[in-house]
Amino acid sequence: MAARKKSNSLENRLEALRDDLEALQSDMKGLAGGVGDAATARLNEMLRNTEDMADQLTSQVEEWTNDNAEQLRETVREQPLVACAVAMGIGALLGVLLLRR
Repeated sequence: MAARKKSNSLENRLEALRDDLEALQSDMKGLAGGVGDAATARLNEMLRNTEDMADQLTSQVEEWTNDNAEQLRETVREQPLVACAVAMGIGALLGVLLLRR
């Protein structure tokens, strides 16, 4: 009879241990999901901030270009040979940089 009590007691303990392990596994899955959700939310926030910064930069470049386009046209009209030489130099530099890759 004592052996049966020990056997039942051991089975009960093993069953309790299984239940505890299942609960721990469930808790770990929930924790992992929570961390994933937090990371996704943070990534989305960073993407929104990056988009906002890109929009601001685009607006600033557009404004600068509009402000300086007329001055650039006047300079090209006044010094066409210099403008051509500068354009050729920039083209050569870009060509060298692109061929290096």
